[in-house]
Amino acid sequence: MYESLQPELGMLLRVFFASLLGFMIGIERRGGPRGAGPRTFSLICLGSAFFSVLAVVSFPAETATARVVGQIVTGVGFIGAGVIWRQEGDILHGITTAAAIWVSAAVGLSVGLGYFVVAFFVAVMAMFILARGHPIEEAKKHICTE
Repeated sequence: MYESLQPELGMLLRVFFASLLGFMIGIERRGGPRGAGPRTFSLICLGSAFFSVLAVVSFPAETATARVVGQIVTGVGFIGAGVIWRQEGDILHGITTAAAIWVSAAVGLSVGLGYFVVAFFVAVMAMFILARGHPIEEAKKHICTE
């Protein structure tokens, strides 16, 4: 009886792990005028993981899975575009949050496709970059101020 639930439990664990990684990425984006926080990032990771797991299980052909992955990337692009807004003149806001949403979807896809270690590493990198800035950018600022 329980053997029939084993594949579904594996799917649930993947989706749960993805939502945790998304939550971790979104913690830095919480509060402020950004419009996206831990819940948003968690849902994006969860949805991406779930769609990719369903694609692999339901459509074993690689081309079908690739199509689903491509549609996820496109759909998340629309969500990211909704976060970006223009202030007076040519000042854009929300670019970093939109990029983080895009990375969050990639993390969810990675977990859904079974690449747990890669997804974890990318999530940690995203958290570091969001919290501290990119290491090269920070080094450049430090060198230019001396």
